[in-house]
Amino acid sequence: MLSFTLVFCLGAVFSLAPLAIYLLWLATLNRRLHPTVLAGGWDFAALLGGLAGFILFGGGLFLSLLQSNARILFRGNVEAMRDAWGQENVTWVVTVAVYLLIVVGSVLLTLASRRRTLVVYNVDPGQFEVTLSEVFDEMGRPADRRGDLWVVGGPVLELERFQAGRTVILRWLSDDRHLFQEVDRHIREAMLSLTGGDNGSARWLMSAAVGSLCLVVFCTVLLITGMNLVR
Repeated sequence: MLSFTLVFCLGAVFSLAPLAIYLLWLATLNRRLHPTVLAGGWDFAALLGGLAGFILFGGGLFLSLLQSNARILFRGNVEAMRDAWGQENVTWVVTVAVYLLIVVGSVLLTLASRRRTLVVYNVDPGQFEVTLSEVFDEMGRPADRRGDLWVVGGPVLELERFQAGRTVILRWLSDDRHLFQEVDRHIREAMLSLTGGDNGSARWLMSAAVGSLCLVVFCTVLLITGMNLVR
């Protein structure tokens, strides 16, 4: 029972600490005076950092449970665990390699898909749409709206709005990379003239971050106490 508690506390610390930092960062973005524009790749990298503990520790724990002999860990039998590793080390290596291949492949595919994506935090979606129309007008390329699609000769971008979180995701559809760079630059400049306003999601994110940090501290204390008892 003590070993299981120690493993649980260790997992909580490694998983929740990065998540708390990520939530705190998000809360800060949503409390800024002006909207914040992030490239989709960097936004996903931040999310990946926040979930790194779950991916690494949680994935390792899941892989351990797939191996029947690994359950000896929860009974505290270290010698038996070593014997299990000696008998199944090839299986372990293959399993871990497959897991890492899946994780790394998924990350690379997601990064590639978000290469031409912008995420705007702490902005009113309706206000952003008006600003985006003004950006295209100033560039001399008025855009037509067809639902979530924006068309300039052909589909150039798609907007995904999150009204409650005051967040907008812009997905670029056109192959015109130069136009995307120009739109990106103009949007970033235009956001400096907008105010973020009151964003209720910032309070929720801050509460979640503080709660996660409190749980991390609590689990750290239990972990230290448990390790002293084992000694």
